[in-house]
Amino acid sequence: MQARGRGWVRASGIGFALAVVVRAVPLCASDPCGRFCWEDERFRGQVRASYQSRMEGVSSFPLDRSGTTLDSNFFFLPVLRVGAHLENRYSQEVLWSFDYEHDLLTGTQNGAPVDAIGAHLPNGRRTHDEIRRLFLRTTIPAAHLVIGGGYTLSHWGLGLLANDGAHGWMPGNAYFGDPRSGDRVIRATIGTTPLTRARIVLRAAWDDVRGDDVLLRGDEAEQFIGSVLVGQGLDHSAGIYIVYRPQDARVRRGFDVVVYDLFAQTRHGLGRAGLWTLGGEVAVVNGSTSLAPTVDFPKHDILQVGAAVKSTLDRGNHGFAFDFLFASGDENFDDEEQNAFKADPNFELGLILYRFVLAAQTARATVTAADPNLVGRPVPDLDRIPTRGAPTNTVAVFPRAWWRPLEELTVYGGPLLAWSDVRLADAFETRIAGGDPRNALGGRPGRFYGAELDVGVRYRGNLRGFDVALGGEGGVLFPGGAFRRLSGGTMSEVWLGRAFVEIAL
Repeated sequence: MQARGRGWVRASGIGFALAVVVRAVPLCASDPCGRFCWEDERFRGQVRASYQSRMEGVSSFPLDRSGTTLDSNFFFLPVLRVGAHLENRYSQEVLWSFDYEHDLLTGTQNGAPVDAIGAHLPNGRRTHDEIRRLFLRTTIPAAHLVIGGGYTLSHWGLGLLANDGAHGWMPGNAYFGDPRSGDRVIRATIGTTPLTRARIVLRAAWDDVRGDDVLLRGDEAEQFIGSVLVGQGLDHSAGIYIVYRPQDARVRRGFDVVVYDLFAQTRHGLGRAGLWTLGGEVAVVNGSTSLAPTVDFPKHDILQVGAAVKSTLDRGNHGFAFDFLFASGDENFDDEEQNAFKADPNFELGLILYRFVLAAQTARATVTAADPNLVGRPVPDLDRIPTRGAPTNTVAVFPRAWWRPLEELTVYGGPLLAWSDVRLADAFETRIAGGDPRNALGGRPGRFYGAELDVGVRYRGNLRGFDVALGGEGGVLFPGGAFRRLSGGTMSEVWLGRAFVEIAL
């Protein structure tokens, strides 16, 4: 605790010093965002800083058949972020820009559960710092060429697989989520500026993966990427993103996969009916892995499918939003295929089901399925089982509505209904049941995860040049047959409430 305390003081001091420096820099008259910047005939620069924190509490719920629960029900998660942007203005033949972004403090400051309960538990990563961007981009307009390199974030489409953790709540999306971290890579990329009236953009890239939901400590991974996007910046766009990713784990096993990811979106003005947006993404993961080997199958084939749809209707002071998600599941740990598709954890859907209940119960499996006194031979590569909050093995719909009684105030909410693609299987309980799927509570699972009702309120305004956001969200999960207990009946309701604040320069 003392080390983390010193880190907090140090990070806070850096942020305060940066804020003082920024205050001394004049604002650009053309800057509509209120961010501190400067410009002259040669350069234009901006400096950014923000502080946000989330405080949330969740009611106790069982992680296994014996009733184990998280050792903490209240969590405090701050983020102190700084950044800068610099671009040249003196040459139109070669344009360049440099971006820096750094979370001086992120993670769980108070309430992180102890590792003895499981691995990768909800809010389990303690406070640390993270570089997000340190990236140089060069554009040669006459050649329609863009070249870039450095430390950056990876994002594509709706963020179903590649997600930068920067797509959160916006007016009109009634979003329940607080994205953190993101897919971080060291990237070398080459591509084009928008070509023809269709604004076609081609990209190729190589990544040294530094952090995402698939990469665990000790792993090494790289990515070879090619993408085509038609309609960049237009009301209608579509594209394809193809990735080849080999990854090696510290246990001298790994995987090789190819990802095919299609994305499309459209936006239409419907007159008095409002502004309608629709986006969709479909991803297929295909390859092979030597992780989680069995006696019969030391190597497994990978075939995983995910699909998402997001739609909104903005009618001025009120509107509607709708999310759909399909993620293939896997109820058999011992056959020749691995079919469980995991969306990115920052592709958040609701407050409780995926982020807490499924994340905590799969994290607990790393302990129960590793006990040789219970299972004889522990399941290998158990650290790959936890979902870490990623939606997986699911078919879910999440309709929501929002209302803005005041310009700065938004109220929003709706029900999340979720089912499993295949029966929910726990590594330990399924093993001792002879391979017949059992959930973490030892029960024979149904297919209905349950119904979750989420509501929220958010204020956004500007105070003396600072963008300020305040709000609260809460929800209750009514578990379905997927969480049937060994003794019969289902798990009790799970409640969650949280408050958040954000101040940005």
